[in-house]
Amino acid sequence: MIPRVFVIAFVLASLLILGGSGCATKKYARTRINERVAPLEQRTGELEETSRRNSQDIGRLDQGIQDVRGRADRAQSQADSALAKAEQANSRANNAEQSVNDLRNNLDRYSLQSTVTVNFNFDSYALSPESRTQLDQLAAQLKGRSDYILEIAGFADYIGSVAYNNQLTERRAEAVRRYLAEQYGIPVFRTHDLGFGKSRPVADNSSRAGRAQNRRVEVHVLVRVTSGASSTAQTSPASPR
Repeated sequence: MIPRVFVIAFVLASLLILGGSGCATKKYARTRINERVAPLEQRTGELEETSRRNSQDIGRLDQGIQDVRGRADRAQSQADSALAKAEQANSRANNAEQSVNDLRNNLDRYSLQSTVTVNFNFDSYALSPESRTQLDQLAAQLKGRSDYILEIAGFADYIGSVAYNNQLTERRAEAVRRYLAEQYGIPVFRTHDLGFGKSRPVADNSSRAGRAQNRRVEVHVLVRVTSGASSTAQTSPASPR
């Protein structure tokens, strides 16, 4: 018989051998699993990083789209505003053109009713107290009426150049027009002024008195003619100074 001590030793040795073999197998399995899992984990990390970057890119793209939409909306708003202003300007132009056409059509319906003449000092376009009184009387006659237009024509004596006298007589006519508008609210569209320089003298420029008469502004009152009505021309005498 085999001694019991040998049997026990044999069993222990067998267990040790089997235990060592099992450990080796588990270690091998873990190594193989790690070899397969590591690339997957690395790939998963790469995909997560790519996803994060894509999310950032999408966010920036969305912001860019919103900015573009905002600029497009502002541009559209500006274009709409410009179009509205252009339409308003076109409407005003059409109205002005219609007013001019109406005035042209109605010019032949006006006749000269009266003329007021105011005189000026040499080389001056300032209104004298006497001239203001004459314009005050004219404004009183026109108060409450809307059937007239005023032709305001400025003139000068022969002294000075043509260019200078043209400018001077324009200022004289403008002074009369401004006085009537500022002091009596006569609508500007009812007044038309022009300087004629030293043309159309009414007196002899060789005399001092004649030159004083030529330094003048004539205000022609034109009244709209109604059917069956007639007008009589009235001219206030010039007052030389």
